[in-house]
Amino acid sequence: MRGRNIIGLCLALTAASAPASRGEAPAVGPAFEILTTAGPASPGRLAALGVERIEAAPEAGETKTFATTELVRLCRQVEPFAADGAMVILADGDRIARATIGAATDAAVEVQSAAIGKASIPLDAALGLVLAPPTDPEAFDAIVRRIRTEAHAGEIAWLANGDRVVGTFEKMDARVIRLQVDGAPRDLPREGVTAIGFDPALVSYPRPDGPYLELGLADGSRLGLTDVKLEQGRISGVSRLGAPVDAPIEDVASIIPRTAAVAYLSERPVDAKSYTPYFDVVRPYQIDAAVDSRPMSLGGRRPERGFGTSSRTLLAFKLQPGDLRFQATVGVDERAGSLGNVVFRVLTDGQERFATPPMTARDAPAEIDVDLAGAKLLILATEFGERGDVRDLADWAEARVIRRP
Repeated sequence: MRGRNIIGLCLALTAASAPASRGEAPAVGPAFEILTTAGPASPGRLAALGVERIEAAPEAGETKTFATTELVRLCRQVEPFAADGAMVILADGDRIARATIGAATDAAVEVQSAAIGKASIPLDAALGLVLAPPTDPEAFDAIVRRIRTEAHAGEIAWLANGDRVVGTFEKMDARVIRLQVDGAPRDLPREGVTAIGFDPALVSYPRPDGPYLELGLADGSRLGLTDVKLEQGRISGVSRLGAPVDAPIEDVASIIPRTAAVAYLSERPVDAKSYTPYFDVVRPYQIDAAVDSRPMSLGGRRPERGFGTSSRTLLAFKLQPGDLRFQATVGVDERAGSLGNVVFRVLTDGQERFATPPMTARDAPAEIDVDLAGAKLLILATEFGERGDVRDLADWAEARVIRRP
């Protein structure tokens, strides 16, 4: 699989329906590229969808049934979403985009969006709210990243003038947001608040006990669903918030089965790490982002899981019983321009198992698939290519361990 271009995993395909075989549900909607734990499968249109199996009909041939434990993702290329509406930021990368955010108490916030309709979202499920998204994409990415990663006690209101107010959230209506600041109530005009970050120590967003599907929508929303069905060209299910979700299949950009068979390393602890800065350029590794803290951009896609590293970075992971293979897509982030130049290496128990030649942003991303049988330690190494670290924005996209389900 090494050297495959990841663009091929998410090509835009025609939306004409494929004919159904006798006794099968008709396949509907656009075609999805399908990545299994053993590699790419033929793209197809969905005929059935559930948390334990997915059926897809290719352009030619019979409908194929996949156990979700066989799948890494289904995806198709869509236009990047524009930050032209409010957003609810949930844990684990989930979010409700292009939302209308109404009143809130210290217990819940009223939200409406195309996918969830009207819903009352428990406040302890939210990491934050983007109330007035910046029109500049970099500024929008930065505020979302702050909500997700900035350590703080209590709540933070980021103001449009660049200031911030720290306190305890009490309520919000159409005009004001009230925080308790130093023991006294303080009302902030809502129109002057860009975003609110809630106390991360109080967030409760439990995962379902069994398998579920992460649905990525074209508007930028992402929600984990149970009780998933495909009926009459629409996908429905129950979100981790308990709210029903319903969307036409044409609005779906990706389907990620979350099962015991695929474990993302960004959700495991890094057991040891080493980083040596290059002169005064200090860029320690980032989780689920490029090393410059922006979303990863690799091969025309924006992978949402993985690691962003600079050269001279080592990340080590203790392997667990049942870990079978390590897989990832690696390359130099598209924002690196012509200067980034890195080598990616994978080692198990000190022995090199995979290495790329020096790579730049002009090179197609490389696919990694390494056998972990008998290994106890996995090391991901990012090293200098043909020059020092100038724009070495190295992405370990969707770094994952395939496990015995």
